Amino acid sequence: MRLLPKAGWKRWLALIGVVIGSVFGFFVLLIIGIWAAFQSPRFQGWFFQQMIVRGASAPPEEMHGHPGPTPTYAGPIGDARLVKSAGEIFGTTNVWNVHLQFSEPQWAGIQSQRVRSVPNWMKPDGSVQLRNTNATRNGLAGVLGFDFPWSTGRVDFAGVIITNAGVRFKGNGTYLGVLQSYRKSFKLDVGKYSKDARIAGRSQFNLGNLSADLTCLSDTLAYELFRDAGVAAPRTAFARVFLGIDGLETNRLLGLYVLVENPDAQWAKQQFGEPGVALFKPVTYELFADLGTNWAAYDGIYDPKTDITPAQQERVMGLSRLVTHASDNDFARQVAEWVDLDQFARFLATEVLLSNYDGILSNGQNFLMYLDPRTNRFGFIPWDLDHSWGEFPFLGSAEQREHASIRKPWVGTNRFLERMMSVEAFNQRYRQQLYRLLDTVFIPERLNRRVDEVAAAARPLVAEWSPQRLAKFEVAVASEPVGGPRDGNPMDPNRPVWQFKRFIATRAENVRAQLDGKAEGIELTRQGSR
Repeated sequence: MRLLPKAGWKRWLALIGVVIGSVFGFFVLLIIGIWAAFQSPRFQGWFFQQMIVRGASAPPEEMHGHPGPTPTYAGPIGDARLVKSAGEIFGTTNVWNVHLQFSEPQWAGIQSQRVRSVPNWMKPDGSVQLRNTNATRNGLAGVLGFDFPWSTGRVDFAGVIITNAGVRFKGNGTYLGVLQSYRKSFKLDVGKYSKDARIAGRSQFNLGNLSADLTCLSDTLAYELFRDAGVAAPRTAFARVFLGIDGLETNRLLGLYVLVENPDAQWAKQQFGEPGVALFKPVTYELFADLGTNWAAYDGIYDPKTDITPAQQERVMGLSRLVTHASDNDFARQVAEWVDLDQFARFLATEVLLSNYDGILSNGQNFLMYLDPRTNRFGFIPWDLDHSWGEFPFLGSAEQREHASIRKPWVGTNRFLERMMSVEAFNQRYRQQLYRLLDTVFIPERLNRRVDEVAAAARPLVAEWSPQRLAKFEVAVASEPVGGPRDGNPMDPNRPVWQFKRFIATRAENVRAQLDGKAEGIELTRQGSR
């Protein structure tokens, strides 16, 4: 204060300057501090977790469903009492009414339980931790401390009524995006508590809420493409889901869901014609890394979906030793004894054409493996395809995903894929499959017709559910590209809508150009990786 001028007006002017300078300095230091904090993966993980949990408290209006008698859909609806096989349930454009009814205790029992979350779950290279030993399920929801218990409820599946069915929530992003909404994704196991209960001979069904898929058709069309490519893949149908909670809700229309066939032992036996198929659902960035000779180290990572024998466990561990330790020559000579090269070439080629970066190419999840008892070799099955067709907004731009590399399609380090692609016998099969698919199934005119056919069946269901989603749906299936930005905040439900036909045309042209040596693909990287 002694340094300030003595005169009154000069003193006040100097005081104002000191205050302004102090405030300005404070904000400069604050900005520097925030910038420094965001360089820390620990802070990034904490901030992102808070953004998910708090931001999800107000989901878009269409994610609440419609209370009361508001249905407007007048199209065909199936009667499950008349079907005799799962194939009759899972017709791509079939529509089924599914009514879920809970008592108040049952509804309370299905709510997620909070468990200890995983600290530092965001890594410096841009990858994320996707396993939490405190949770019963792998995935981001478990990492953030949400665990899904089973409860019971009454399920009316298109006229087939199960009064004591097992029901739980499912999903990760599709759950976190609607935390305060009724419109969750559901897993149904009608035989969990009633041993002989079945619907068309099946016990388990998956109801996806489409919260992350602005097109509403990504799963449906992608699973179909895999099957057309000759890859065993779940079938789908559409469902209108209704929710009742005693004393709270009466027949609330939650809207359009995608009904996905459950890949389990029964499904595998039907697919491969043999019992004893081992199914695994891995969650790891280091597929087939050697973790020793004790199966306990592998069990949570590979998450078996069937009862597996010690010999099948050893098969996983044996391939892990080969991938981790074999010389290049030994790996190339032996890998065909462990992996079905033709099947994996079909699977990988289809993943690459779809630019599906919410799976084995990037996130180390959202696929299954099977061990075929006829050959004792591993094959691969797609899963959770709501971000396929180049739509995954958390990695690269829309244009980059359209032009993604076929030579190195994976993101970051992937020892298994690197070793497989270095085997000439596999690489040739993979390239042959890309050519075959471009010539037979991944043809823009063919796929565009299929988009129109499936969209025609889904359109009245989307219209009944939400006018807002119908507007996005029409953009997604339109023939003409929309102008303006193509990318936005992945967490923003009003981000630009991705378009099927634009992706299909560009991807088909670019992949063929890469195969013919006329173009270089773009190698995608995670934010934070170098």
